[in-house]
Amino acid sequence: MHRKVTSLKHQKGSMLIIAVFAMTALAALGAALMQITTSQSDTTTREVLGTRAWLAANSGTEMAMARLFPLAKDANNLPVATCSEAPVVTTFSSAGLRGCLVSVTCETIDAGEFVQYHVESKGQCGSGVHQVVRIQESWGKGISR
Repeated sequence: MHRKVTSLKHQKGSMLIIAVFAMTALAALGAALMQITTSQSDTTTREVLGTRAWLAANSGTEMAMARLFPLAKDANNLPVATCSEAPVVTTFSSAGLRGCLVSVTCETIDAGEFVQYHVESKGQCGSGVHQVVRIQESWGKGISR
């Protein structure tokens, strides 16, 4: 029995080393989980802003097409299509796109018998590090001359 007591005296402090090791491992695990959470939050923010920017660009394309091909009230009084090469900037105030803006340019291309329109719509949402831009291009063909 004397041997077991001597054996226990030689093991003093080993539990302290195990406790320090366990605390270090748990701290490293906690830090890794925090990094994953932060990264996931950043990814989600960019994904939401990207979708909103795409929708803003799509709205800009729709606005440009409505200016190019306006609805006629009667067949004898057709409205004139408008196409502006200077950027037309629109800031949204509706709940879904609040804080987003769209810049739309339109280029008229003479294609002989027809007129073609090249519309570029650039939607932008967010600010600073979390700013996302989406660009859409559309082509339209006017009626024959």
